[in-house]
Amino acid sequence: MKIEIIMLAAGNSRRFGSNKLLHQIGGLPMYAHILGQLKEAAELLEIEIGLTVVTQYEEIAEAARAAGAEVLYNPHPEEGISSSLKIGLKANRTADACLFAVADQPWLRAGTVARLVTLFLESGKGMACVSAGGKSGNPCIFSQKYYPELMELYGDIGGKHVITAHRNDTAVLELENTKELTDIDTRHSIE
Repeated sequence: MKIEIIMLAAGNSRRFGSNKLLHQIGGLPMYAHILGQLKEAAELLEIEIGLTVVTQYEEIAEAARAAGAEVLYNPHPEEGISSSLKIGLKANRTADACLFAVADQPWLRAGTVARLVTLFLESGKGMACVSAGGKSGNPCIFSQKYYPELMELYGDIGGKHVITAHRNDTAVLELENTKELTDIDTRHSIE
């Protein structure tokens, strides 16, 4: 079993007003928090795990390479999150499953990512996602069975669309700490 962790880090940060992924939180750029946690999660799991980062930013690409990740560039980030998702998926079609994480969730923990992968493997379901307070979010993991549907997404529509269509085939990891699911869209999200 091989699982590829794909970090989506190519957004234009329109609502933030500047490149939010480079915004400092606790002395580190936002993307560095999640990159470090994903790398740690891969080390916690006792199966074959790969790490891919899809970005348009050279600083993120350099840090990802230093962390041992494969780097893919998104030349059209204005096409929305689905464009990055498809770039990552296309390069990792041989993986048994792909876990997608977004780079603007700086409080997500490695243990949560590892628990999500474990739940996915033990549940026998085709997908798994995290949820807190009744709201599902990222990261999400998809078996090969759902790759064709993911490749049909467009614009700012992500994997949640596929999960919603197949709730009965989705394992859900309930989190107590809702802050882990906070994704930063505006500067007010940080406060």
